[in-house]
Amino acid sequence: MLKKSFTALMALVVILGGSYFYLDGQQAAEVYIERVIDGDTVETAAGDSIRLLGVDTPEIDWDNNSESEFYAEAAREFTFDNLEGQNVLLEYDQEREDQYGRILAYIYQDGQNFNQRLLEAGYATLMIVEPNDKFENEFKNAVSRARESRKGIWSQVLEMEKSLPVISYQQAELFRDERVIVAGEIVDTAATDSVNYLNFSKAYQNTLSLVIFNRDLNKFDYQPAAYFLDKKIKVLGEIEFYQGSPQIIIDDPHDILITE
Repeated sequence: MLKKSFTALMALVVILGGSYFYLDGQQAAEVYIERVIDGDTVETAAGDSIRLLGVDTPEIDWDNNSESEFYAEAAREFTFDNLEGQNVLLEYDQEREDQYGRILAYIYQDGQNFNQRLLEAGYATLMIVEPNDKFENEFKNAVSRARESRKGIWSQVLEMEKSLPVISYQQAELFRDERVIVAGEIVDTAATDSVNYLNFSKAYQNTLSLVIFNRDLNKFDYQPAAYFLDKKIKVLGEIEFYQGSPQIIIDDPHDILITE
């Protein structure tokens, strides 16, 4: 009896891209993808909505597609071409469902982690929400490779500079409430309990600062204050003013890139 149980258990072992996990009804499930909503959300034939873990694709404006975020349609098309009408395997992390009732999962297709494929191809940024961090290291490495190759969403700044003003940090006050690209060198940084600051000048109190709130650091595969120090960059954003000084709030890592 013990031998039969062991044989049955081993029959449930699935090899996926060189890794093993058990289809024990708890860790994985097979589903049919009937509809793709956007790059990181799909729906099964049973009507369940699945939100892909660890990734965040650009948002589609369903009322006005011209207002969709950069690469949103391309991300949805990639997911559509690969998943719609396909049987796939779901692997879970610590949480099975989000506050909206969507299933949280990693999707495996043909032995590959599709969530990671989105990152590698530049269709998504990182989105690690604890405690669901099973593949954090693998996903960060995938994002790093895509960013260095300027794939997909990582080409946004270079594409947008064809149509937006490219300015220096000294010109920021002339572009209040405007969307621009600022080119320059980060010469001073600071990291507090709530914010990372990137500054173009040592006299940062009165000149343009870039602000990254720590609540958004789960989208970054690096620590911004250390990563950008002494680097030449281009950053895309809207010039705002806080206590009389200009700033750009960066909440998406593909809005800023190192140019050297």
